[in-house]
Amino acid sequence: MKNKRQFVIAILFFISGAVGLAYEVVWVRQLSLLLGVSIYAVSAVLVAFMGGLGIGAEMFGRKLDRGMSPVRLYALLEIGLGVYVLLFPRIYTLLEKVYLFAHGGVEGATFYVITLRFVLAVTALIIPTILMGGTLPSIVRYFAISSDKGRYGGLAGALYAVNTLGAMTGCVLAGFALIEALGLTGTMQVGAAINILAGVAAWLIAGEKSWTVSRPDNLEKTSGDKEPEPDSNASLYILYGISGFCALALEVLWTRLLILLLNNTTYAFSLILSVFLLGIGFGSAFVSAGPTRTRERGVGLFAMFQIGVGVMAIASLAGMAINRSIIDALNHSIDAGGAIAQSLPGGESMVSALMFSLFVVTPCTFLMGAAFPMVMDAVSSGKEKVGGEVGRLYAMNITGCVAGSVVAGYMLIPAFGIQNSIIAVAWVSVLSGLWLVVTRAREMGRAGMILAFAVCVPMTISFAIKSDIVYVLSAQKLDEGSVIEFYEEGPSATVLISRQETDLSAGRKPVKRLWINGDHIAGAFREALQLERLQAHIPLLLHKNPKTALVICFGTGSTAGAALTHELDSVTAVDISREVFDAGHGFAEGNLDVMNSPNLRIVEEDGRNYLLTTKNKFDFITSEPPPPSNAGIVSLYTKEYYQICKTRLNKGGIISQWIPLHHLSDEDIRSLVASFMSVFPKAAMWYTKWDAMMIGAEDEIPVDLERIKKEMEKPGVLSSLDGIGITDEFQIVATYMMGPKQISEYIDGIEPLTDDKPRVEFTAPRVHTRGVVIKGENLNKILEHRAMPPVVNASEEDIAKLKKYFESEGVFYRAQVELNDGNKRAAAKLFRKALQVNPDNQDARYAYIMLNLQAMYASLDGGRADLGLEMLDATEKLDTRGSFRPQFKFLRGMFLANAGNMVEAGVELSAAVKLDENYFMAIVNLAGLYGTQLGQPEKAKQLYNKALKLTTSQYERQALIEALNRLAL
Repeated sequence: MKNKRQFVIAILFFISGAVGLAYEVVWVRQLSLLLGVSIYAVSAVLVAFMGGLGIGAEMFGRKLDRGMSPVRLYALLEIGLGVYVLLFPRIYTLLEKVYLFAHGGVEGATFYVITLRFVLAVTALIIPTILMGGTLPSIVRYFAISSDKGRYGGLAGALYAVNTLGAMTGCVLAGFALIEALGLTGTMQVGAAINILAGVAAWLIAGEKSWTVSRPDNLEKTSGDKEPEPDSNASLYILYGISGFCALALEVLWTRLLILLLNNTTYAFSLILSVFLLGIGFGSAFVSAGPTRTRERGVGLFAMFQIGVGVMAIASLAGMAINRSIIDALNHSIDAGGAIAQSLPGGESMVSALMFSLFVVTPCTFLMGAAFPMVMDAVSSGKEKVGGEVGRLYAMNITGCVAGSVVAGYMLIPAFGIQNSIIAVAWVSVLSGLWLVVTRAREMGRAGMILAFAVCVPMTISFAIKSDIVYVLSAQKLDEGSVIEFYEEGPSATVLISRQETDLSAGRKPVKRLWINGDHIAGAFREALQLERLQAHIPLLLHKNPKTALVICFGTGSTAGAALTHELDSVTAVDISREVFDAGHGFAEGNLDVMNSPNLRIVEEDGRNYLLTTKNKFDFITSEPPPPSNAGIVSLYTKEYYQICKTRLNKGGIISQWIPLHHLSDEDIRSLVASFMSVFPKAAMWYTKWDAMMIGAEDEIPVDLERIKKEMEKPGVLSSLDGIGITDEFQIVATYMMGPKQISEYIDGIEPLTDDKPRVEFTAPRVHTRGVVIKGENLNKILEHRAMPPVVNASEEDIAKLKKYFESEGVFYRAQVELNDGNKRAAAKLFRKALQVNPDNQDARYAYIMLNLQAMYASLDGGRADLGLEMLDATEKLDTRGSFRPQFKFLRGMFLANAGNMVEAGVELSAAVKLDENYFMAIVNLAGLYGTQLGQPEKAKQLYNKALKLTTSQYERQALIEALNRLAL
């Protein structure tokens, strides 16, 4: 910088970059509330945003070429942007009215709806983004006027770096602090004030005396440089557009990939975007600091960088493939830097993920940023046209960016998957660079050609014949012994179903879980099914005459399946991902084969947007979204969301909402409850072992014991409830937690969560590392306010019985807290007490059996068979339903074998295998007994071969083969 005036202008430009990115973050959030968070809606907003930037760059670049004063233009752009932002809330209100009128209740993402969203996004953002797009060419033109250079790539690149690093700063501030502290409106108001002040300051500091600047007749040229041919410049503009295509396509693809390593929080997305911008900013700054280049050298370096981007993009997959080793090394390296880890949401894992992102993504984005000054050097013809050239170049790059984001999300991922899409985009970058080498930079390009083919071809072949990296990353999060039954990559989500054999479930039923983008969302095992089914059963048992239901967030489909057992006319299920519905077929047992029910209607759409636009009304609405710590989910927990739900309920309609106790602080949970109560003040809280459930309506809902009993006599309802251990109406009613009075005391002093201030999305990730450990603390706070439900149509005998059930269930909840906190002895004591109060408490019975099972399996190698058999006898008496017979037979056989009673052990193990022919541990141990103790090698061989046909790990398979080889000797 030659003087203080230029330095201050550069600082203002840095700030405007920060404010612009903060606006992007806020506008995407705000318009998503209106248009939805589906990939189609978000893409419409991003395309409108980026398209406006491109138009503004080209349009105002032309004005600068005609001699318009650059800083006066910049000042007007900043002031105009600030004024528009202040008016945006009124504009948003008007757009909402237009959207609801024009939408007409069309279901799903039809071409009409997608077009409508795009038109409204453009209407909302075209003016401010055009204004923003004109700032870069304006500032470059201002600095070029006082420059003696003939090539302006370095100057333009330096200012591009200033603005990009400002954008990175804005991303960090908005994503980590401003929105949480000020809300969406407050953040925009601060930004608008900064824009206006920056515009006024720039106008005064620059001191331009007129609206035009002088234009000398002869444009400056670098010695020995020829004026570029128009056709050659056109090809460079197109190639820079391709560069933008690759950049945004890779950003979309990397985000989907990296989110599998990070916790799926708002901070994760902010971190990824910040790392992306950091690389681009530093790349442009680094190259701009170098010497002035000739046109030919600029073209050659641009070609090399294009090839380099492709090479590094493919290499990033190799980094992903060895991510565990890298992250483990990073974890060790940051142990001493605990202060850094504590300063970021997510702790050490977030720091490791940040370092890993820098390691994998930054080299590629560095080259992307470095390309801008190179191309600018190649197309620049002098200071008088530099504004237009920067604007044109920026516009072409933005056009490519728009195409890249759309093509990657809508076409490449569904067609080829994320890994192959990265490879395809990488080759687009490589081939565009090679084309430039062949046509314009042969002397410089030989090394690039060798690098491209020597690295990219072998790596492409290697990844083509090996496992998919995305599949591998998804599998890394699964519990040991899990296998993947379903896997699908879609435009907005990577969905899989895991299946895990376990001895710790009734009847040894495998544990099946649904994973979305690396997060465990739902499952089909007793604890999960209890929540998912009761989410429908309790409200529908309370409703007087339900006919229609709406399920927001389909999950495994178990809630929808449970709802249909109440003989409803229809259940409408809404989910944002088609892949989730496809996965529903894999949970047929848990969801009662709901996917084949003629009364189920599925709608692929953002749930909130469906509620906002549909003309339908329902007797029952239930919502079971992921926890609000997940990015983009908080809008399904706010006051405004429940207000929309209320407008879609029929008279007498009921709504239920899942409130998780994990990954949230006590204050977070109370804020979620306060949001629900602000719209349904007569609501009640119910409970399902580890999760709260808010149930509300216009009026207080009576707990009609007689009606509940009658409804439970329906065969489908009875069977569904029996599957989760509930056999009578008293067990249902005992899950009641508190009514309106108690809830008011519980949430006293807590503000509801709102769309404008979605603070839980920011506070929840800070306790994310505590995961399920925090549940005990949260449940204890809730239990302080627990009260008996006000029941109707109940005799004195019923009331007495209910009190016994209610007391027992309270003891069970306290036992759960002790168990969660690791106090197993205290938990066992309380489980016994709960059963003493009410022997029919199936929750306490099941949990106590599970606790004893874990203890017995852990003691198999302890050498105290007598104690093990004693515990086993007591535990078998608890299992009145015979749910754990295979495990008991196996354990008895193992304890007998430890005691030296081999023949009896063989009988018990044989019984376990007969009860469960896929019982791997029973088969293997029985084979070992036959082969080493009972002298029956042929039976042992048969059993080992039987075990080899089961799903096994590589280690287990090798051990079986070795055992067979020993028998053969």
